[in-house]
Amino acid sequence: MAAFHDAPVFRCADRAALHSFCQRYGIAAGGPKKTVVDQVARAFSALPYENLTKIIKAEGVVGPRSAMRLPDEVIADHLRWGTGGTCFSLTAAVIAFYDALGIEAMPLLADRHYGVNTHCGLMVPHNERMLLIDPGYLLFIPTPLPSTSIASIALGYTTIELRPLDGGTRIELATIVKGSRKVRLTYKREPVDAETFVRAWIDSFTWEMMNYPVLNRCTAGAHLYLQGSSLAIRTAEKTERSVLDPPEQMAFIGGSMGISRDIVVKAWGVINHGAA
Repeated sequence: MAAFHDAPVFRCADRAALHSFCQRYGIAAGGPKKTVVDQVARAFSALPYENLTKIIKAEGVVGPRSAMRLPDEVIADHLRWGTGGTCFSLTAAVIAFYDALGIEAMPLLADRHYGVNTHCGLMVPHNERMLLIDPGYLLFIPTPLPSTSIASIALGYTTIELRPLDGGTRIELATIVKGSRKVRLTYKREPVDAETFVRAWIDSFTWEMMNYPVLNRCTAGAHLYLQGSSLAIRTAEKTERSVLDPPEQMAFIGGSMGISRDIVVKAWGVINHGAA
């Protein structure tokens, strides 16, 4: 199949892991393009957003470029440990997976309230439109990027609204929960090259979140969000909040996030229960 990317950050070389991933999640490689696009996106929804693997790897290498978990590592680790990654590693892995299946996908960067180029997602060209997928924000329904009108995606526990700005060159993402709208980030519609993406990824290793666990996952109609000791479980009906002590955090990550206890214990050895 034709490849669209040369940079290692967007390539998969481990064909055995690719095959195992396809088998596990029912991806019919070689099927109709839109079907495969949807199947891959749905499969990657099983990977939790988690920074434990990022924290562990950053501790054991000399610099952030060496700490980047490239697509082969993300996929193999998930198959073995149930892990996922943060927005940059997950986005790179999805792009690389599509690339290996002969489907073009391109990275785009986004700004959040705390900085420029602090988030990312990807676009897949289809029928003269761009489909947005954002594994870091748990948006796994390929959604046409709007140019003039507002697009809404109902996820059960929240509604995501995509609003075009500046003639559609920027796309604002907001969440709406029980009528309350909150802007979360703004995508820049123009795709970036590999080096620009990597620079933004490297910058992420300086963020405060490298000092405590941050995990997100959607399962059984609920959004699970753990930040440090604070846990929020949101459904369409309500949001339950609680504070977990370190043993409870570890048990929750292993039980509800599906991550191997070996990974959790190793991460806690680095973060010392959330104290840098």
